[in-house]
Amino acid sequence: MEINLQDLTQEQQEQLKKQIIAEEKEKRERIRKEREEYKRLVEEAVTRNFERLQKASEELAKVKAEVFDDLSTLIKLKGEIYGVPVDKQFSHTFTDKQGYSVVVGSRIMDSFDDTVHVGIEKIKGYLKTIVTGEKAIIEDILDTLLKKDKNGNMKANRVLELRKLAEKINNEAFLDGVKIIEDAYKPLKSKVFIDCYYKDPETGEKKYVPLTMTGV
Repeated sequence: MEINLQDLTQEQQEQLKKQIIAEEKEKRERIRKEREEYKRLVEEAVTRNFERLQKASEELAKVKAEVFDDLSTLIKLKGEIYGVPVDKQFSHTFTDKQGYSVVVGSRIMDSFDDTVHVGIEKIKGYLKTIVTGEKAIIEDILDTLLKKDKNGNMKANRVLELRKLAEKINNEAFLDGVKIIEDAYKPLKSKVFIDCYYKDPETGEKKYVPLTMTGV
């Protein structure tokens, strides 16, 4: 029901005004309390769950260290028995008769020493000698293969493609440039990792055991 203020006396208008102000104040107070309660609940939930996650992280780190210690002896033994330089191997996979597998190793980050720039310049020098109509095509291919990532490094798999192109073109300067780039490749070990998986007894499919929060 709509109220026409002109139908109200001055006293009634004042009373209505006070009522509206009181209701607005009550509404603001209710919102303030609800927000305070929400912040209190957030505070409790964060503290409670952070502590749980921290314990889980510490336990996982402990197990990870124990697994590495346990398998490091086998890695060393493998090198001695099979006569292979295991220190140059970036990962090691151990599997039992049940099909359970544990993989330990280091993630690899592509990296090149500064002589890579010499190789690149040598390849670019070769481009200047091309006068055929294929020059633009080769330039586009090389721009893709020589493109660097955000860390300023080429991708190792692109060097393989570069080698194929060089052998196809069969130019001495080009081949030498690629050889310089290949020799400049110095991969870096980043964080160590552990993966484990098993074969599904029914399907034979490889299934990984999640070891991260996103994988669970």
